[in-house]
Amino acid sequence: MGEYVLEVRNLEKYYGQNKVLDKVSLSVRKGEICGLIGANGSGKSTLMNILFGNSIIAGTGGYSGDVVFEGEKVQISTTTEAIGRGIGMIYQEFMLIPEMTVAENIKLTRENTKRIFGRALGSELSYVDWKKDSEDAAAVLEQLGFQIDNSYLVKNISVNAKQFVEIAREVNKQDLKLLLLDEPTAVLNDEDAGKLMKVLKELAKKGTSIIFCSHRLHEICEVCDHVTVLRDGKAVSDYGREELDMRALARDMIGYDVTAVKKERRNQEKKAVLSFRDFSVYMPGEFLDRLNLEVYEGEILGLTSLSGHGKLAAGYGVMGQFPVMGEFLYGGASMDVKNVRKTIEHGIFLLPDDRKNMGLLLEHSVRDNIVFSGFYGRNLFQKKAGYIFSVKDKKEIERYVKEQIEKLDIKCGSPDQKVKELSGGNQQKVCIARAVLVAPKVLFVMEPTRGVDIGAKEKILDMLVQINREQGTTIVVASSELEELKRISDRIAVFCEGRLSQILPPDASDEEFAFAFTGEEGEDGQ
Repeated sequence: MGEYVLEVRNLEKYYGQNKVLDKVSLSVRKGEICGLIGANGSGKSTLMNILFGNSIIAGTGGYSGDVVFEGEKVQISTTTEAIGRGIGMIYQEFMLIPEMTVAENIKLTRENTKRIFGRALGSELSYVDWKKDSEDAAAVLEQLGFQIDNSYLVKNISVNAKQFVEIAREVNKQDLKLLLLDEPTAVLNDEDAGKLMKVLKELAKKGTSIIFCSHRLHEICEVCDHVTVLRDGKAVSDYGREELDMRALARDMIGYDVTAVKKERRNQEKKAVLSFRDFSVYMPGEFLDRLNLEVYEGEILGLTSLSGHGKLAAGYGVMGQFPVMGEFLYGGASMDVKNVRKTIEHGIFLLPDDRKNMGLLLEHSVRDNIVFSGFYGRNLFQKKAGYIFSVKDKKEIERYVKEQIEKLDIKCGSPDQKVKELSGGNQQKVCIARAVLVAPKVLFVMEPTRGVDIGAKEKILDMLVQINREQGTTIVVASSELEELKRISDRIAVFCEGRLSQILPPDASDEEFAFAFTGEEGEDGQ
């Protein structure tokens, strides 16, 4: 396939006393797609951050070992240097500027300009050609098969829309030699992920080398020329294209065989706990149009759709994150969703899909994040001091936090480690642990397994089933992962173009779901 564009030799990296990379080596040829897989905390993101010159590497003592790029031994110390060398990266957590538009983010640092007076006083005077930038941005989004108004501010668009903007920004670069992708399809459904797979293959044909990290092993097997597996910071195996097998990859990743979670079906009384009446949510990229839906007490209701077709909007609308119209009822009583405190007091809790900006206290410890909602919202972990004052029960906090770290297999140096230093999947487990603690009556969960490895996915799904079964919590799960919803849901509501298309039982045929995704007529499984 040509000469090596990248050679990594014996990379080692420590975070404090924690060794996260242990003599890792890999090579990527020109025009080759290299898969890099591993469980959460295996070192994938750290390796990518080294290659892209992320400041967190230098700020935590650097690394040892060699990186050879285009035949030259390099020490890439800044992202600016990496970009200058033709390296691009799509992060698992978005690196977009919220106050700028979609088009501005895609064209940032590569804006089209127009001269004003040519050269004057030794410098060239020009201004940004916003129209041309917008046209370029629209063209690359169309190439990806995604449509959105380029004038939207990034802070106001959905997570899946942000992912497409991230991808579009990198794909739009003309001098791209090496593209690093860290879980780029985690928020996308299979159809939208398929569009990206086609784009990656086209880039590789044109000579761009790619390192592709994904927990979706079928994607890895579809596009990769070879795959390196990391476990506990070590490269434990390497497979050529003809050797790829999803079971072997999964076993190498986590070191054991995975048992899939499946909820037992029960006959339940259809008593509505939530009711949506002509409920519309004006969420950019996820508009929901006049939803009429009953959510039954004690059920797990799945919500799914193609990216941008509305599955996430109901939960965010209920929690007052975006403007709404229509009526929302809880226990038969109408609620003002703008009063978020009242909604939470009623026992309705949201686990967001954008954990970085909405779900975590990044500068605080794992311990603080797990107990935060319970301690401040429900007065848990408090005891009387001298029968007068309430103080923090540190012993009970330590017991609970340790229990959750073990139960969910949260990979961290200690409960004191800052949550921003954890991998994306381990951050998601921290969010789940916090939700478990508050024991909500109704739990909205947005993309619970996004960016999570195959072993952790089953732990999270099992935890949701346990909360539902043992605490009687009504759970509404919005997810792009239809196969996961089929295993844990009592019913699945499918949306198309912002409208409720059908409600199907989890054992409905693939054909029925396909019709529902496209808005075709079919039997209503409500």
